[in-house]
This record gives sequence, structure tokens and C-alpha cells, in this order.
Amino acid sequence: MNGFRGLGLSLSNEDPVADTLAVVAAADRLGFEEVSLPESRLFNSVMPVAAAALHSTQRVTVRIGVANPVFRNPVLLALEAATLADIGPGRLRYGLGAAEWTVRRFGMDPPGWRPLTNTVEAVRAVRRLTAGEELDFVPTTFSVTPGLRLDRFPPEPVPVDVGAVSRRMMEVSGEFADGVQLGAITSVGYTRWARDRLAAGAARAGRNVDDLLLSANVLTSVGPDRREARNAVKEVLAYYLARVEGVVVDEAGADPDAVAAVRAAVAEGGEQAGAAVVSDSLVDIFGVAGTPDDVIAGLGPFAEAGLDLPLAWYTFGPDRDAGIRLLAEQVRPAIVDS
Repeated sequence: MNGFRGLGLSLSNEDPVADTLAVVAAADRLGFEEVSLPESRLFNSVMPVAAAALHSTQRVTVRIGVANPVFRNPVLLALEAATLADIGPGRLRYGLGAAEWTVRRFGMDPPGWRPLTNTVEAVRAVRRLTAGEELDFVPTTFSVTPGLRLDRFPPEPVPVDVGAVSRRMMEVSGEFADGVQLGAITSVGYTRWARDRLAAGAARAGRNVDDLLLSANVLTSVGPDRREARNAVKEVLAYYLARVEGVVVDEAGADPDAVAAVRAAVAEGGEQAGAAVVSDSLVDIFGVAGTPDDVIAGLGPFAEAGLDLPLAWYTFGPDRDAGIRLLAEQVRPAIVDS
């Protein structure tokens, strides 16, 4: 198969910070290219955790995956990006996204909120400000003094990705961002669709899609017992299948009846009930799970669909630490271009 540019880990950032930092340290030690940290519901703030992660590691890239311009003004986002880049020079990848579901769930969506425009303006602002430049546009979703620049900016610009989901967000990411991070549940079909939409946006702006980075959270579980490893992803998968709608599921090619059965079970009895009806087919479509050979084989079609960087997400294995070691020692050497 075509090789990836690397292999990363995508963490939940829902555990105590010391536990999250222990996984980050393992990723740094074991040779993973990236660790992605989100801001998940109301667990941990991502910026201080990322700062601690950068300060305590030597080589791994730390990704903000992702922050949004509702909780933080885009100028503050740029300031935080510049500060993190100073803590870990050359090891920060900065993800921004609308986080519509989260923002609306908390009732924090501003009156007249335009999520796409807000995100695009935030991406443009962070890229310009961290490059030491003033804005080259007049924002409509936030206010800033004309000519404003950061007083201290990184020696090199910070790469800014978008946590894109929809067609429009994917295409404008191709125009303005350095890449896209696909989140929640990803599939080969959705990855292929996303790559095409990213390429269309890049072409509109006279850019080459191959210069952008398409990364994705890929639901992953690895262990010596195939069935145990596959079962380990089912509850997480049920949780997201009950919540994710639209193109993410439509482009996956999953059996609509199988998806509907999971959603009905979750609505009736919660995620554990949903997990009980998650089929092997759904695990194969929305995850890579099983032995190391199963995971290697499962990642192959993602590379062929245009994914540059898989981020093994959330589960890792029935035994988390053992799963991370298997990913580093057996999976990564087989899938990453040397």
C-alpha cells in the first residue's frame, strides 16, 4: 500500500491531566509523529494541557484538535498559538473548527452566529498573525484594530488546520488552511469524499492539494485477541453513530438499517445497548480493529483514499498501554514511508 506521512495518537483529553501527559510522553518515546488534543465537552481546557505536553516532550508534534473561535477570540487564538510555538518550536500544529454541536449544546452560540464565516476568518487571522503580519481583510465576525500585529510571533508560521465536516467547510479549508483534521467517526468513503472536496477548494485558490495535510481520527483498537480488540470499539462507535448525521455517515457506505438499529438501541438503553447491536460490518467501516495485521490491512484503504496522517483514536486496545506499544512497534513501521 501507499505509505502515510506518519502515525499519530488522538487522545480524549477527558482524563486527569497527569494521565493524558503520560500517554503523550509514551508517544514521544515510542516514535509517533503526532499527538492530538481536543477540548472535549467540559473536561479539560486544551491550551494548558498542550503547553505541558510541549514542555515535557522532545520530538513529537502536539496538535490542537480543535479549538473554536466562539470560546476564544481569534486574536487570543493567535496569541495562544504563538506562545505554544515558543514552548515547543516547530512542534505545534494548530486546529480550529466551528464545533457547532458543542457550542449549541452549551447554549453559547452568539446571536446571528455564522459558523463557517467565523471559522474561516479565525483561520486567516491566526495564520497572518503568527506569521508576524497584520490582517489582510476586515473581519465581520470579530473586531480588531486595523494594523494590529502580535508583539512577539514565532520564527516560522504555525500550520493551521480546520476540523471540517461539511462540503463548504472542506472546500474553504482547501482555499485558506494548511490542512484538515477529520474528527469523530471516519471511514474510507468519507475520507475519499473529503479529499476531493479539499482538492476542489485548493484548485479554486490556485493551490496544490498535495501541499496540504489531510489527517483523521481513525477509531483504532489493537491487541493479540482479535475479538476482544474489536469489541473494545463498539461502545464508542455506538455513541457517535447515535449523534453524527449527514455526510459523515452517508459517504461511508454503511447499511442504513444497521445504523438505524444502533441509534434505536442507544435511544432506548444507552451506549451499552447500542454496542450490543453494532455489527462487524460497522466496525470494519468506521474503525480499524483487531490484531496488528488486521489494523495494518484496515489502514491500507485509507491511504489509497488520500489520507496523509492517521491519528489512532480513543480506544487503542483492550489494554490501552499495550495497544499503544503494538501500534508503535508493529503497525507504524508497516504503514509509514521511511
